[in-house]
Amino acid sequence: MKKLFIFLIPVILFVFSIISGFVIHQSTWFVQDKHFVKLAQSFLRGDLYLSPLNLPAGDFADYRGRQYLFFGPTPSVILMPFVAIFGENFPQMFLSFASIIITFVTIFLLCKKLSFKNLDAFWLAIFFEFGTVLYFVSLVNISAYLVQATAMVFVVLSLLEYFTRRRWFIIGILVALAGTTRVTLFGLSVFFLLELLKTLKTPQFKKQFLLFAIPILIAVAFLGSYNYRRFSSFIDTGYTRNVTVVNKEGGNQDAGFFSLVHMPGNIYSEFLMAPDPVKDPRFEFLLRFPYLKVNGLGLAIWFTSPLFLYLIRAKRKLYSYNAIIGVLILAIPSLIYFGIGGTQFGYRYSLDFLPLLFLILLSAFEKGLPKVAKFLIAGGVVFNCCYMLSIWNSYPLFFWMK
Repeated sequence: MKKLFIFLIPVILFVFSIISGFVIHQSTWFVQDKHFVKLAQSFLRGDLYLSPLNLPAGDFADYRGRQYLFFGPTPSVILMPFVAIFGENFPQMFLSFASIIITFVTIFLLCKKLSFKNLDAFWLAIFFEFGTVLYFVSLVNISAYLVQATAMVFVVLSLLEYFTRRRWFIIGILVALAGTTRVTLFGLSVFFLLELLKTLKTPQFKKQFLLFAIPILIAVAFLGSYNYRRFSSFIDTGYTRNVTVVNKEGGNQDAGFFSLVHMPGNIYSEFLMAPDPVKDPRFEFLLRFPYLKVNGLGLAIWFTSPLFLYLIRAKRKLYSYNAIIGVLILAIPSLIYFGIGGTQFGYRYSLDFLPLLFLILLSAFEKGLPKVAKFLIAGGVVFNCCYMLSIWNSYPLFFWMK
């Protein structure tokens, strides 16, 4: 009976997460982004610009009277066969839903490879998918979020490949796909390059290095050509031409698109920002249900993913220092970027370095997951599902309290 109870708890948490995700997704009906579907249509026509017909209101670049998508092209390339068959009504959220499944299974297999038992691997996969900001970006049909959910698949698959068969050409392809989905993820190559340097004195090093580097270099060259065709510049992705930003007065971009002055705000959003109280306006300070509201500018990682508190107990592994360097490299672009990432639940740019941070975290559980860790996972998942839409004053899981 005790063993059944031990397995029952994570199964209930998993089912709760899936049902909650369905409710949350249905509650975001007001978001109807289709940027990647439209770009897939353009690719099928042999064009690189978006058709202005039914174009979403923002998140595109305007250049010389034409509209371009400044996100990486890989999601649209994946969608091309589906759009060719089903047309423009094919939902781009297909990529997000597929990413939930693939990421969950990949993390489970990765934890198994790193010597975790089935039950603990299941708990950790629940944490990674449902107990972080990843679940939020996977459920809401905003194109900027879909990029991160899709890119996560390539990142976790690259880590699984590294810790299993370690085929450097495959790892290089996966890093290339991550980078052509979200350009900052080319920084992931630093972690793998540092790991590869451990084999510097072996006869296979040069071959392995070339196998790893060639797909990434091809991807960088491809993106450069893609940018040049659109903006007459190899390095201009179109981000600085974002109409959502250009038409906004007094925004952070006035202090520079990339600047050290943005670091305090991003660090505060990532590590210090707490939920706001929901106050009864009739009184000076009396809270009313549902008591908390998350600020759309961010929320500290300790609220969305309290399991990361166990980082203080992380052990030194062969890959630890390289993973820390990788986290820093991947975090820098977001920390100096003018856009906090809003409107968002949590600090969604942390998804760039989340897999490496998770890798470091795993070292804290050499003897298995303690009960406190499982409690933190469950608490984080429930909190996220209940409050992620509070950034829009929506609490769909609390409908029964009305």
